[in-house]
Parts: sequence; C-alpha cells; structure tokens
Amino acid sequence: MPFWLRTENDVIPRFRPPRDHLVLNHSIRSLVDEVVQTNMERRETTKKKKTMELNRCTVQQPITTIYRLHMFLHSLIMLALVYYRLSHLLYLENFLTLQAFAWVLITLGEVSFIIKWFFGQGTRWRPVVRDVFPDNITCHDSQLPGIDVMVFTANPKKEPIVDVMNTVISAMALDYPTDKLAVYLSDDAGCPLTLYAMEEACSFAKLWLPFCGKYGIKTRCPKAFFSPLGEDDRVLKNDDFVAEMKEIKLRYEAFQQTVNRAGESGKIKHDVVPDRAPFIKVINDRKMEKEKSSNGLTEIPMLVYVSRERRTHRRHHFKGGSANALLRVSGIISNAPYLLVLDCDFFCHDPTSARKAMCFHLDPKISPSLAYVQFPQVFYNVSKSDIYDVKIRQAYKTIWHGMDGIQGPVLSGTGYFLKRKALYTKPGLKDEFLGSPEKHFGSSRKFIASLEENNGYIYKQEKVISEDIIEEAKTLATCVYEDGTQWGEEIGYSYNCHLESTFTGYLLHCKGWTSTYLYPERPSFLGCAPVDMQGFSSQLTKWVAALTQAGLSRFNPLTYGMKSRIRTIQCLCYAYLMYFSLYSWGMVLHASIPSISLLLGIQVYPEVYDPWFAVYVIAFISIILENMSESIPEGGSVKVWWLEYRALMMMGVSSIWLGGVKAIVEKIIGAQGGEKLYLSDKAIDEEKLKKYEKGKFDFQGIGMLAVPLITLSVLNLVGFMVGANQVIITMRFEDVLGQLLVSSFFVFVVVTVVIDVVSFLKDS
Repeated sequence: MPFWLRTENDVIPRFRPPRDHLVLNHSIRSLVDEVVQTNMERRETTKKKKTMELNRCTVQQPITTIYRLHMFLHSLIMLALVYYRLSHLLYLENFLTLQAFAWVLITLGEVSFIIKWFFGQGTRWRPVVRDVFPDNITCHDSQLPGIDVMVFTANPKKEPIVDVMNTVISAMALDYPTDKLAVYLSDDAGCPLTLYAMEEACSFAKLWLPFCGKYGIKTRCPKAFFSPLGEDDRVLKNDDFVAEMKEIKLRYEAFQQTVNRAGESGKIKHDVVPDRAPFIKVINDRKMEKEKSSNGLTEIPMLVYVSRERRTHRRHHFKGGSANALLRVSGIISNAPYLLVLDCDFFCHDPTSARKAMCFHLDPKISPSLAYVQFPQVFYNVSKSDIYDVKIRQAYKTIWHGMDGIQGPVLSGTGYFLKRKALYTKPGLKDEFLGSPEKHFGSSRKFIASLEENNGYIYKQEKVISEDIIEEAKTLATCVYEDGTQWGEEIGYSYNCHLESTFTGYLLHCKGWTSTYLYPERPSFLGCAPVDMQGFSSQLTKWVAALTQAGLSRFNPLTYGMKSRIRTIQCLCYAYLMYFSLYSWGMVLHASIPSISLLLGIQVYPEVYDPWFAVYVIAFISIILENMSESIPEGGSVKVWWLEYRALMMMGVSSIWLGGVKAIVEKIIGAQGGEKLYLSDKAIDEEKLKKYEKGKFDFQGIGMLAVPLITLSVLNLVGFMVGANQVIITMRFEDVLGQLLVSSFFVFVVVTVVIDVVSFLKDS
C-alpha cells in the first residue's frame, strides 16, 4: 500500500532479514568487538609502557626545522662569497701587488669563517632534550649497580682544602644506597693536610648524612647549605629542625676551624709533595661500617684516600695519569661498574643525580652501547652580566644538545657517570683484551681478576679490604706499573691530549660507544668559575691549544674519525671543536686587513652600488641572527647575547688565537707541551669578585693576552679615522664603506674594554 493511502489503523509489516543474514551480522559484530578489545588492550599496554619508561628523548621543534632551513639558505650565501672572491682573484693582473696580497688575506679570513661555520652545522642538525623518570626504576635498592665516585685535586694552594672536602661530603650524601657507593679522593699533590682534612670530613659526615636524610635536604654540600644557595632547604620546618641545624652548623664551623688551624700552625704540611711514594688509606671501610651500623651507629659510604707515586724524572700525564691510577686502585677495592667523576670544585647539588643517570644506564634499549651520561657544568658564582661568558652558554645550551641528537655529547671533564667497561673495550665485546691481559693491563693478577669478574659488573660490597689489597693497590699506583702496557693508549684515559676527558670521550665515540646529555631544571652539580680575565682566558688558551693539537694529530676527526665507527655528522661536531681556532684566524685577519687597507688606500670589499655588497650585508645579518637564535631562546636576552658576542670577539683575537698559535708552533717544532699545565685558581679573591659582579673587567696578570687586543683596537680606531677623513674630503664613500663598517664594528665592540685595559694599566 502506498504511504499516502495508509491510515493510523493500518499495520505496517516489519522487515525481517533472512536467517543467514542474522548469523552474518552476529559474526561481524563479534569480530568488531574483538578488534575493539584488542585495540583497547594495545592502548593500555602502550600507556603502561609510557608510564614506566625511564627516559624520553624529544627533538627540539620548531627550532630544528628553522636551523635546517637556515643551513640551506646560508650555504648558498657562503658559496656566492667564495665565487666572488675566487673569480676576482683570477682577474688580478699582478699577484705581487699589495692589492693582491690584501685580497688573498681577506679571502683566507672569510674561508676560515666559512669552514668553521660548516663544521658547526653538525651541532645544529638534530638538537634533542631528554627527560628522566627515576621513580620508574623497578629494581630494589639492593639490586642497583654500584658507583665509584672519583674526586680529583692537585694543588692545595689553588684548590682550598675545605672546599675539596665539601665536594667529598656532598658525594657521600648522594641519594643512593650507601653499600653501593664508594668515594675516592685522588690527591695528586700528596698533601698531608688533605689526608687529615678527609679524616675530619668523615667524622662530620656521620652527623651530616643523617640530618640530610631525616629532613629531606636537597642541598647536601654543607658550604652551599649554609649559603644563599640553601635558603629553600633552611625554611622553618619545626623546632627540632632548627635545633639540629644550629648544632650541625656549629659542628661544621668547628670542622672548618680544625682544618684551617692545622694548616696555619704548620703542624701538618699543606704543600705539594712533588717526589713521593704511593699512599692509600681506607678511611671508612664499608664492611666495618656495616657492623657498626647494626649497633645503632650511622652507615656511610666507603671513603678512600689515594695519592699515587710521583717522581720528578717521570712523566705523570696530569689528570689523565691520576684517573688511570684511580681506575686500577678502585678496581681491586670496590670495582663498581659505574664511575662518577668530579673536579674538586664541583659539588653535588642534586642528591638524585645518580638515580637520574641510572635511568639511562639501566635502560635495556640504550645501555649496551652507552658509555656515559654527561651533566652540564653550571657555576654558582656567575654574575648577571657575565662579562667573560664563563658559563659558556653556547656549549652547554646548544652544542651539547645538538651532539646528543647524533651520537652523544663531549666528555666534559666533570659531572659525568661513566661505564667502567667502556674504558677497557668496545661495545658488544666482552673479552677483547683478556687473551693477553698483561700486555694491555699490566701484571697485577688482582686487577686482571677484577676484569674477569663479568667485566667489572660484580660489585664486591662484602669484600674485606685486607693489607694485601692495600699493598697491591699501592703497586697499581706506582709510576712503573704502566710501562710496557696500553694504559693511556688503548686502555683507560688517553695520554695523547692534555684535555684528557674530552679526547677520551672522542675516542669512545670512535669505538662505537654513545653518550647522553641531561640538563635538569635543578643543577646536579655546581662549580666555581673564574671571575677575572686572567683566570678565564688562561683556561681558554689551554683548552684551545689542547683541542687544536688533537686536530693536528693522527687522531683528527677528518681522517681517523671518518675511518672509525663514529658517525659522519658527529665528526663534523668534533671538527668544530678541534678546529675552533679557525674562528680566531678569521677574526684577526678581519680585525687587521680592512684597517690596514684603509691606511694604504686599498679596496678589499665591493662598492656600495655593486650587488655583491648586498650579499655581504645579508651574510652578516644571517650569521648574527643565527648567533642570536642560539642565545636568546635559551633564557637569554639581547643584552646577554651582546655580552656573550663581545666576549667571543675579545677572546677570538687574544686567548683563542694564542692557543691556536701555541698548538701550531709546538706541532712544527715537535714539542709535546712540556710537563707544565695551567691550573685555574679556585680560591676566589673578594676584590676581584666585587669587580666582576659590577661588570668591570679585571686585567691583572693577563700579560701577553692584552697585546693583540690593544694593538688591533688601536689599529681599527686609526683606520676608521683615516677612512672617515677620506670620505669627508672626497665626499665619496662607496669605495670604502665596507671597510669602514668592519673597522667601526670592531671598535664599537671592544672600545669599552680597551678603555678599561688602559685605565687598569695606568692605575697599576
């Protein structure tokens, strides 16, 4: 019946599908329900896995895309500049003129900048950030791997002993099972007062550690806790806390006074002992301490003092030799599979740093090839202006993140958790050198036995440290033990570079190991930065000279690195670091040739109306924007960027350049840098600190470093005045505007610094 003829009483027959259709519908519905259930289970499993993940790696966006786009555009500009320079060189009629000579030099300067920029793009290819989730570590504390903390000191005059003890105490107070923690102090000065202070520090730690654990103290370095750094931890909790804090403060002040008086009175020597036998003392034995703790006393980590043998007629390889000696000594005493390496002025500021590092080392996805976890170097005494750029923002905020996205960051000397096995073999190989262990590791059977114990992965927490072990440890710390072995070559820290940590990290990457970088919100370690020009520039000269020497050696990243297991982009990153002195050569040439050319009436840049002049302007703007993009987004500002850029230009024509020259000269004459190495002064002068905090430069003691800075500044000022006078007289500026801009920019950057230099020299 058509629907328009139906009435309300008409019954409309219902459609009944065939029976086989009902069965099919039921089957489809069951299948759909099963698929939905499976998807829900998968989502639940994925969600559970995410919630239980130990770490997370995130590529920085959109900055990565911006970086890559800029690489493409800027590379076109660089190619255009190279074409301009080379094509004009070919059109020169006479190559023996001053015009040709100036043109060649400025071309070399530009090529230096271009090569340095090209190497640096490896650090901007894939920057990543990492997060960790220590609460997701599923194993019990008794199952956590052991950690040997290695603290290094070398000179009690430059490294105040009480500050060194603060670092030792902060390491002992890490939030980690005490029976899985051992703290070693390597005293390369052999100072008796350091040993005495360490014994006193152990006594104070028995009061300090329970106090920190009871009240959840995060700032576990006593000196930092009683300073403005520990204000948050000193917030009033209750009356008991206040009373205990006052008592602890009195005990800490007494500890300081005891150590200082012992040194001042002369009863205990506090000088460097250059010629000495090895000495090792276990100040706190873990097994003995465990027996005491069962009687109600405090359990604290093992504490060991190590002073290796030093002889004036033997090479001692500085910190690298000290680290290798400590590797061997700790190998037969505690033999922890992981090492925490600290300079004596870098104290532990976050007690959970060890557990955070274990979020990487215990991750089965990355652990087999992971050599170390690097934390940034953060300084507690950096001023707001930071006129010397001592915090090196570019390295720890940009370069290290960029390398982390490839194969891992550089080993930075302090604040890293290193897998012991990585210093002995390649990833995936268990017994690489155990076929002829004496040839590689030396003749100590006890040390070789420590290697055979599952490659150092058995932690001997119940081991009794007998006199035989101490005597064997002394043998391992002698000068002659390494003779005829591969220590410093294939085994341990490398002796082929004075910057032993960075170079060793490079060799680990060449072997196929990887590393990770963690920049937590709360600094895991805090150190003391130089606050005067002499301190930072001398340190920078040492770094640049060592890196340049490595770049000129057979281990350079362009030949040795490319043939190894290191990734190509990672090679570019290391080339950027090892050939960073190229920047200084470009700076010196650009700070001298344009000004000299103005004085001689020589043109080295295109005229204003020439289209190539616009290419130079675009190149300058491009590189400035690149530099600003690395500084401002990372918590900086235009002012911060400007101060960092000014510091880089200053150091580029002084300490960086001198470091590069030093390395080249030593390479030519075949010198190895001798047995002298600059050690920065960790004892802060109050007058220098006040001047630094006010943003005033302190040039006391910089010596030769001031010569190129003042010379080039005066040269650019005179060149600018002569060029400007020429423009006024002739009323033509198009020929010399490029050179005037370069000279004026250099003068503008460093004029205030030069005024400070001249006034300082006048006052002194």
